[in-house]
Amino acid sequence: MSRIAHPHNSTPILAAAEQWVQRCLVSDGSVFTNESIWTLANLDALDRFVVQQPDAGEGSFYEKLELQVAGAPPEARKLMSELLWALLLFPSNITEDMKRESFIRVWGWSGDSLNPGNPFLDDAVLDGIGSAGMGINTNRWREVNYFVALGKAVKQLAETARHSVLSDYDRFMEWIATVPTEGDRQFRHMLRYFLFPDRVERMSSNGDRRRVLLGFGVAPIKVTRKWTDRQLDDALLKLRVEQEDRFGTTDLDFYQHPLREEWQKPNDTGTEEPEEDSGIAGVNEPTPTIYVKDRAGAKNLILYGPPGTGKTYRLQQMQADYTDQPADIDRPAWELQLVAAYGWRAVLAAALADIGKPTKVADFEGHSLIRAKAAQRNRKGSVRPTMWGYLQEHASREKGTVNVATHRPPYSFEKDVDSYWSLVSDWQDQDGEAFELHARWVAGPAKNADPVKRYRVVTFHPSYSYEDFVIGLRPVGGADTGGAVGFRMVDGVFKQACADALANPGRRHALFIDEINRADIAKVFGELITLIEPDKRARYDAAGNITAGMEVQLPGTGAEEGEDERFGVPENLDIIGTMNTADRSIALLDIALRRRFEFREIGPDYSVIARKVEEVELSLLLKVINDRIEFLADRDRLIGHAYFSAVRSIVDLRAVFQGRIIPLLQEYFFDDWSRVEMVLSNGTGRSVFIARESLDAAKLFSGAEAASLAQRYRYRVTEPSGWGSLEFLGICQQP
Repeated sequence: MSRIAHPHNSTPILAAAEQWVQRCLVSDGSVFTNESIWTLANLDALDRFVVQQPDAGEGSFYEKLELQVAGAPPEARKLMSELLWALLLFPSNITEDMKRESFIRVWGWSGDSLNPGNPFLDDAVLDGIGSAGMGINTNRWREVNYFVALGKAVKQLAETARHSVLSDYDRFMEWIATVPTEGDRQFRHMLRYFLFPDRVERMSSNGDRRRVLLGFGVAPIKVTRKWTDRQLDDALLKLRVEQEDRFGTTDLDFYQHPLREEWQKPNDTGTEEPEEDSGIAGVNEPTPTIYVKDRAGAKNLILYGPPGTGKTYRLQQMQADYTDQPADIDRPAWELQLVAAYGWRAVLAAALADIGKPTKVADFEGHSLIRAKAAQRNRKGSVRPTMWGYLQEHASREKGTVNVATHRPPYSFEKDVDSYWSLVSDWQDQDGEAFELHARWVAGPAKNADPVKRYRVVTFHPSYSYEDFVIGLRPVGGADTGGAVGFRMVDGVFKQACADALANPGRRHALFIDEINRADIAKVFGELITLIEPDKRARYDAAGNITAGMEVQLPGTGAEEGEDERFGVPENLDIIGTMNTADRSIALLDIALRRRFEFREIGPDYSVIARKVEEVELSLLLKVINDRIEFLADRDRLIGHAYFSAVRSIVDLRAVFQGRIIPLLQEYFFDDWSRVEMVLSNGTGRSVFIARESLDAAKLFSGAEAASLAQRYRYRVTEPSGWGSLEFLGICQQP
């Protein structure tokens, strides 16, 4: 039975969930008080003040939420507290104390206080059923918006109908399909589990559902990705019954021995995508120590498709998978992420500021900031030579104790005659970057409102090179040498991303590459094209020695008469790119890249624009245009739905056609206006958007040869003010 949730005790949690459903969803009551809290009026207030007035500004989730509900009635603010309680009832990756403090804090915005001894705030109730991953933090506002919409849909039913829908699996699945949702919202799965724990597995996303079915040989992910929630539930229920018969017990859990080993094997190659496209994580319970820890394989993925299909938007959505809230990670991991955004000079200055007194290099080499930077840069052994180099390069010369050839601002450091280093008195003004780092260090992760990013982003272009991407010489100015310029080997974004991932092996990192096909891939990746393969990814032990995978020697990185640096691509770094198939540069895509990446096509999504502007159905209009383009050219040059996403009136539609659609068609057909005319033609075969004028050879040229010249036409775009709904409807008419 799916009520088994080791190491958690699901009994008090499911009991609390059942009371919540009856008191709050079926009736209009409350879990924290005897008042009527879960009413349609209060849900409407949350919709008006929270959902309809999003706050994209600075601040934490709770800081912004407090401002949003400030104008809502006190009862609606209490409802928000209970709504968050229900939303966080499932996740086990948020501590009981953190949950309890959040609910009490939000309840307090109503002007009343909430008793922390309330039985629904007991540790046993707040323990959680399973991890919901970082998605429950990074996408919490989306979950709240969905929850409010779902609550309103429930309250619009009669009370008897609510009871029927929420107690019958078949009726519930039919009903919830009518509730609009953006992406694969986790609460949809959590609620289904709480309502039917003997029918639904304890999985907060469909990612693990598909992986389980793949691991047990039921169906591949390319098939189950098209399945509905109902189909996945049915398949898992059938599989559970088979396993209960196989092992002779109902006390089975897909996240525990003996079932887990069937679908989460050690050193899993990760050839299938583990999670949803939306980036929401599934349950990920700790493995018993007697088993080998699972390793997720590296993901090399390229999203490809014509322009306007949302490839870059999806890339941005995926970034939530690689973002941590500072309060949700431990101090060492936060330190690694903190120093990754700063260079050695700023780290040294912040460390000296933290020590607060003159110090010798050997004495502050062990400072936490220095150790974190060394780990982040994958430096083995002592880093004193590096420290000395930066200290001297950015030292003040007023005391006359530092005399080096390369001297660059900011001049933050000074050294006395006994080689004790300290900061100059105005170092904060000299080095704003170091001052910022020191302030963030002193504040610590709990006070740091900025999310911690485990990813880097780059956009390729035709002049992008290996030196930009991996490592290369960069000019270094010499302010004290008469303007002379020197050069230094500097890591590119790919090598920096690898260093980040290597320093934090317990978490997945990512490098996002937009427009990956616009650069010369073979030159940009160089010898690393082999190292990015999942089975060539490097794995290291605690001492930094490679234990699996491959390394290469990076040319030009060794000191004089020294060996070049050995470099491998860590197994916890995902490389995710986008590719516009309409670009003519696609023909230059290196065949080696094709073999090493999974390609996922992102086509036009007509459901996104399934609405009418006056009488014009936008989705039908775009589909007709795309069908004609595919016939006359190919599917690589379709038009994405994003071009129409902001269209709300005929005026908008005119502007999109004049400024974007027609110029794009002109580019697609290489200025062959006859093809543009065909794409935009109506049922009579003519286009009101393109005017055609005949050019008479006899009037333009003299002599008998003029009669042999072929007829030609001049094309022009007609006046947009004449384009009305009838003209756009004409495109959709059958010949």
